[in-house]
Amino acid sequence: MFKTENYYRVDYLGEEGMTETCLLSLHNLIQTHADLSYALLLTSKQSHAFILQDLTENYYVIRSGFTSGYSGEGPKGLAKALALLSKHRIETEEILIPTKLLNRLNNSSLNDQDIDFIYQQKIIRPIRLHDYIYPFENEVAQNTKSKCYYPLELPYSIIDDRIFDLALLFKQDPDSALTKAYKRLEDIIRTRTGIREHSTKLFAQVFQGENAILTWDVPDSAEIKGRINLFTGAYMAFRNARAHREKDENLIHQYREFLLINELYLLEAEAITIESK
Repeated sequence: MFKTENYYRVDYLGEEGMTETCLLSLHNLIQTHADLSYALLLTSKQSHAFILQDLTENYYVIRSGFTSGYSGEGPKGLAKALALLSKHRIETEEILIPTKLLNRLNNSSLNDQDIDFIYQQKIIRPIRLHDYIYPFENEVAQNTKSKCYYPLELPYSIIDDRIFDLALLFKQDPDSALTKAYKRLEDIIRTRTGIREHSTKLFAQVFQGENAILTWDVPDSAEIKGRINLFTGAYMAFRNARAHREKDENLIHQYREFLLINELYLLEAEAITIESK
């Protein structure tokens, strides 16, 4: 295939010398691109950058916000970045590059010849990546557990269309989005079944007993009972508290709750009407 001067697509992320922005960019890249499987650590003296490639030959460059050879945020950030790649099973190797090439990388001006040059370089052997991690093992372990660098985002691909507008509202007003989601689900079920009850009483009449109206086409009755319990349990544990008092909560809890109510919408959509005998 004929290649122009800039045939390769390269996205530049992070800021030179800014470890935090580079870590945030790497976490965001990994969370939003599931097809990353290989990374190169680009080393120029004590400065480090990364380049990753996806399955469609797009390249992602993390600028040189990482350093090594002393105790500080730059080396600590490099240790965290390498541990993150290992955690996500992204194979990582290291090469040496000239300072001029690193400068072009930081200036977002790599050309096709630069990319080819990078991938033609000899991999450093023996592998010394763990040497960058070892001095900061405690900090790396704490960072891995905290997940503080991962961006908080709702997975729009699995959000029920009937609350997609509320998923967008969630960014500005999580409490309002959640409250409306609970009310809307009850309205949907009341409209579908003609039952005028509210909250758990509504679900009991719709899903339980001899006069139940909705069920699921699953082979095990225990599965049906479990799904019913999800409706009643979610409303008892979360909706009622939200409706009757101001909750002391953090944003992560609100994200979890929105995904829970979304699951109820998806289950309602899968429910089938019980044929009258």
